[in-house]
Amino acid sequence: MPFNLRLSASAVGSGNIFDRTVNFVSAYGGVSGGSKATNDAALSAFNTAYAAFSGKTQLIIPPGDYDFTAAVWGALGGDKLTITATGATLRNQTGFTNTGQYNDNTHHANINTVSAGNTTVTLVTSGQTSRFTSGQWVVVTEGDSQGFGYPTNPWKFEFKKIASIGSGTLTFTAPLDKSYSSTYPNYSAGTSSDLYRGGPATVYALDPIWNQEIELVGAYVVDNGNLFYGKCRAAKYTDCTFETYGPCPTVNVSCIIRRCTTLGTELEVDKLVESLEMYDNNLHAIVFQSTGVNNLVATNNTITAGQYWRGVAGGKSTITNLNTTTFWFGLFAYGAVLGNATLINCVASTASYNTSYRFLLTDYGQPGSGALTITSASPQAWAVPGAWCAILDASGNFSGITFQVTNVAFSGGVTTISTTLSTPVPGTSGGFSAPWYIVPHPGKDTTLTGCTGNSVFTTASGNPPNSPIFGWS
Repeated sequence: MPFNLRLSASAVGSGNIFDRTVNFVSAYGGVSGGSKATNDAALSAFNTAYAAFSGKTQLIIPPGDYDFTAAVWGALGGDKLTITATGATLRNQTGFTNTGQYNDNTHHANINTVSAGNTTVTLVTSGQTSRFTSGQWVVVTEGDSQGFGYPTNPWKFEFKKIASIGSGTLTFTAPLDKSYSSTYPNYSAGTSSDLYRGGPATVYALDPIWNQEIELVGAYVVDNGNLFYGKCRAAKYTDCTFETYGPCPTVNVSCIIRRCTTLGTELEVDKLVESLEMYDNNLHAIVFQSTGVNNLVATNNTITAGQYWRGVAGGKSTITNLNTTTFWFGLFAYGAVLGNATLINCVASTASYNTSYRFLLTDYGQPGSGALTITSASPQAWAVPGAWCAILDASGNFSGITFQVTNVAFSGGVTTISTTLSTPVPGTSGGFSAPWYIVPHPGKDTTLTGCTGNSVFTTASGNPPNSPIFGWS
């Protein structure tokens, strides 16, 4: 049976760490070396008990080897769960709660254009306030850079908590950090089993079970053939080793990875992450797929020799004392970097960007006034309003032409991307010639200090703060 243990930093009970500590073996029947069925039952018993807890819970998994069918930790209940598994090997682990946005098209609402600083948003369809409840967490988004997958992959986003619901309005407990426009296109209305992808300013309800803070401490996680998802409000990994795939930051207000090791493949940074902090890790490799991290702080991380650190946050990045063989600026596959990337005292043998993340200019019409058009009912991954792009030749040589995206629209099967580009683009520029490619600028606003190991780092370390990388304008 569970027992109560309250740890305190003082005799009068202030600074409490846990409201209770329970044991996976003695309280719930987990067995080191036991069958999957036995440990599945123990996990189910813990999740059932945890759903009735309040406050902060520590679950101790004693040293040993525990196998599961497909374990997901945490159910709606306590404010915080710490899984202390030092010396324990966990098999077939899939993550925390594994939820966030509802995977359907009935838990969202489009909102009217709203400016940063407002605490209240107005729904386009007022009756859709019934899709939300007071006290619920939501994510506010704009744009769609992917068009498929889960969760959504917007250009910008932020998490908010509903304070109250009015007649066709939602009022949040804190003001919006960003502005959101109702004018952008939506390419997919979603279904009963596939979420609405967004585009116009949208508020998505988040499953209540997501509203948890869960930490995994000291575990050795055996390869489960997939990423380890921590889909909860605050996910934390401390002193863990992941045999192949590492923890995947996704749908988090906060994700903190500290003193962890990944052994076999890349750690994928996913989408809808407000804050990602990484300290003192030894990682096999890492990749930032999209715009979906608002703020990254990474300090004292080491990448396995011969491997890579690919990408930065779509928002602000501060990377200090990184040691890697290869470093890539920019993003890997979706969206564009909209914020500043700062690197301090980093070392890499080579520095580049994803040269495959490019788009043939001749696929787009050039009707004039900077517009680019394409007959497509899918998002153009590079076309993010406010983002800077560059024109390169087929060998990756910079033409000297950069431009900014100002708007995206869709009508009659045609996507129109408004830009500051002078169209039509000439056939030769900067000593290079077409065919031209559009490339999301890998670093319009970069600041490097004391970075070494390759000519890109050393050159950029001598540039003024907030300069473009690679000598692109």
